Amino acid sequence: MTGFGPLADLSRPLSKREFDELTDALNALPEDRESFDLPMLEGYLVGVLLQPEVVLPSKWLPPIFAADEGEPMVPGDETRVTRVLQLVMRHHNTLAAHIAAREPFEPIVWSVETSDGASPTREQELAAIWTWALGFQHALHRFPALLELADREPDLDEPLTQLYRHIPLDPEVNDEAMQEARLLNERLDREDPIESLDEALDRIVVAVLDVADVSRRREPTVRAQPKVGRNDPCPCGSGRKFKQCHGRDAG
Repeated sequence: MTGFGPLADLSRPLSKREFDELTDALNALPEDRESFDLPMLEGYLVGVLLQPEVVLPSKWLPPIFAADEGEPMVPGDETRVTRVLQLVMRHHNTLAAHIAAREPFEPIVWSVETSDGASPTREQELAAIWTWALGFQHALHRFPALLELADREPDLDEPLTQLYRHIPLDPEVNDEAMQEARLLNERLDREDPIESLDEALDRIVVAVLDVADVSRRREPTVRAQPKVGRNDPCPCGSGRKFKQCHGRDAG
């Protein structure tokens, strides 16, 4: 796999111009590939990052570009390949930082436009989430450890349901699993309706962070040394109590 370059800053969030550049790179892939668009890419990256074990880039990068074995992921010279992979890795790392810190992020979805210029309906607005949700589903199918964990962890039921409710259901499929999914979505629309796209995106972020609380539990902080009590001898060796020495400014 092509390297990312020794001087690449892979922790810097993408700018709008760089998001546009990444979109152009994804759109420029051969038409016979079923590659990702930008929202699908982000949903996929979130699904990768929520896995209970770290998934290596060598595993999660190739599916983004839908390249056959032995085929280059990104057509072009070495500079172009490196640049595109850097952009993907930087967005992956930005999402990883948000999830690790349990900080909200803004999911990427396409804006909704109607053919007659009228305001979009609620259903049209929520359909904007479809490709993001499909990317998330793609990650969980390719890397099933999170779904396997969900079989043992009931705390994952609610947040995963909130994420899966946005996956479009194929009207031509009518097997038992699809019927159950339709019934679940109908019940959710009755009992827990979503009124707008903004509300849906807020719920997605909450659900992602709730999943992370279960699948990527944070390790408790371990002190390098035992806490010094205010009446204990100061560790500096002065012979005075900690509160009268280096602990004077402590809360």
